Amino acid sequence: MPKTMKFFAYLFAVLLLANLAFAVSFDVVVTPVQDKIVVDEVAEFDITIKNNLDASKDFIIKKAGYPFWDMYTKPIQNPITISVPSHSNQTFRLFVDPLYITSVDTYTLEIGVIRVDSAEELRVPITVGIKSTEPLIGGYIPTVIALVSLSSESIDPREDLNIMVSLNNQNVINYTNLTLRVDSNLFREEIYFPLGPKEDKFVEVIKNFDDSASPQQDKLVVTVLKDDRIIVNPIVREFEIKEYVVQEQLPKESSFLKIRSKVNIFSNNHDYKGSIRAETTPFKNLFTSTYPRAESVKEGEKHYLVWQVKLDDKNAMTVNTTENYRPLVVILVLGVIAIILYFLFRSPIVVRKSIANVGMSEGGISQAKVVVRVKNRSPSQITGIEVIDHVPHIAHVEKELSIGSMQPHAIMQHPKRGVVIKWNVEVLEAGDERVLSYKMISRLPILGEFNLPSATARAKVGNKLILSNSNRVSVGG
Repeated sequence: MPKTMKFFAYLFAVLLLANLAFAVSFDVVVTPVQDKIVVDEVAEFDITIKNNLDASKDFIIKKAGYPFWDMYTKPIQNPITISVPSHSNQTFRLFVDPLYITSVDTYTLEIGVIRVDSAEELRVPITVGIKSTEPLIGGYIPTVIALVSLSSESIDPREDLNIMVSLNNQNVINYTNLTLRVDSNLFREEIYFPLGPKEDKFVEVIKNFDDSASPQQDKLVVTVLKDDRIIVNPIVREFEIKEYVVQEQLPKESSFLKIRSKVNIFSNNHDYKGSIRAETTPFKNLFTSTYPRAESVKEGEKHYLVWQVKLDDKNAMTVNTTENYRPLVVILVLGVIAIILYFLFRSPIVVRKSIANVGMSEGGISQAKVVVRVKNRSPSQITGIEVIDHVPHIAHVEKELSIGSMQPHAIMQHPKRGVVIKWNVEVLEAGDERVLSYKMISRLPILGEFNLPSATARAKVGNKLILSNSNRVSVGG
């Protein structure tokens, strides 16, 4: 074969492969049904999708032009989805509604047709002509150009928002009464004004907000109307209401050995997460009370009182601090006396009560583990110790043993005290401790917090009856 023929054969093969490689899997055809409308009409187009593949495919229509245009089918689908069998055509009617487009002009919108399984997309233009319903004035169609600017796109609600609107009448029409409408999620304003032939006018709108307006993204839509008909396409400007926090330290109130401080905090964000800090010292903390309760934090060599901010319904919080040194002398004297009395009269048996493993059900407390610790803090052996605890009638008791815990010797119902649990500790060596526990199960879920009474331990040491009560515990607190 001559070299020339080989070259053309090779070129033909390359072109054939290229055509196959660039073949599209589907085609889209737009057929206008009604493409010239006035502003209160809806344009209509028939969209035909041709599936060139051997399998049925689904297609999604990506609409265009929002918020100035709306596109939909009947019945309405969101998103618009079309299923086309293999090597077949499917046609649907697309309705195009001009929401804010009122100027006499021809508009081209580009819709996207996407094959779902491959994300392959064809972009198809559709053209809509807007016809005028206004009578011509001296051969002119009413035309006004507007420009909008904001004093800031990030607004502190305590400050004013200045909206500057520049208007230019392009023609010789004399507008005796136009309406400037300014809309957002937070406010709406209408201003009436004339606009003479070929006149330039500047309109300023000053809006103030509620100080408590929450942080949010907002859109400002500015529209110019004549006799309730829009003559300027809506102009959209985005802005935000930003978060702010105010912390106010009120003057301190001082009296004899007492100092009161108050801090107020306010934010426009109810969900504000932050803290209030006040420098302190370990010694000062001994005589300082706070409301709400503060956390003591050490950072380096400095100490601070820290409150986590939790705003009330008015987006405010008040922190109170009181330094009271009056009891210092009394504390010192009573401390010495207490120490003496403590060592003279303290019980050799120590009983401590705690709560663990609180279970919740239906928004309330359903169960809890009660732990009673009994310790001999005397230097001598104690025998015949009886430990008694009881649970109110709202619950019953299940035995629950764990390592180091003792089995109750008796669980009894008492008409007044509820369920009584009793343990007998035969011997408790000096310094030894016994762990007693049981599971308390509520008959119905208990909402909120409730208290359990003290546990009691008693024994006879010599000729003296020793009685020792534990602490009271709160469940759910």
